[in-house]
Amino acid sequence: MMTLYSVRISPFGRKIKVLLKELGMEDQVEVVAANTLEDPDFLLAANPLGKIPVLKTPDHGDITNSAHIARYLLEKAGSGAAVSGDWDALKLEALCDGALESALLLVYRKRFELGGGDVYFQRQADKVNRALDRLETMAPDFRTDGVPSLGEIQIIVFVEYLAFRGPVGDWRQGRPNLSAFVDAVSQRPSFQATQPAD
Repeated sequence: MMTLYSVRISPFGRKIKVLLKELGMEDQVEVVAANTLEDPDFLLAANPLGKIPVLKTPDHGDITNSAHIARYLLEKAGSGAAVSGDWDALKLEALCDGALESALLLVYRKRFELGGGDVYFQRQADKVNRALDRLETMAPDFRTDGVPSLGEIQIIVFVEYLAFRGPVGDWRQGRPNLSAFVDAVSQRPSFQATQPAD
């Protein structure tokens, strides 16, 4: 049995939970809540950075970083894995991961009432919006039937986090192709079961 340290609101942890469901591996992983603001000993022992998610594995120890965890799970699932982790999927995942990092900085600014740094935080908002604009141009090529790729999973996680926290306003504005893709794919049980919540 593996253990995943995460929380319901973490978009990076959500990616792993969705992936586990799509791979049919959720019964192989116990999810343990880990509040990063409290720096619990068990989390710091697994990841001295105190960041989530962390996957405790029987063969490779503690794996940190959601992209590495996803790669591990896809390898464990084998060549017949339902979720694609090819180069196109990995590039999409990386784009969304980077945009999510910027979105989190914007959320933290408001949450922790950080003053100053207007130019820096505007740059973060610009990064999020540029990523959304790129996804809008790519969206007609995304699959809306069958199991989504790892990258397509992270697209849904990314935009639903934006909708939940609102760091850049309405992400759907002027992005009909991306909106249509999200509306079609986000109805899958794996996404419905892992909706973000405080």
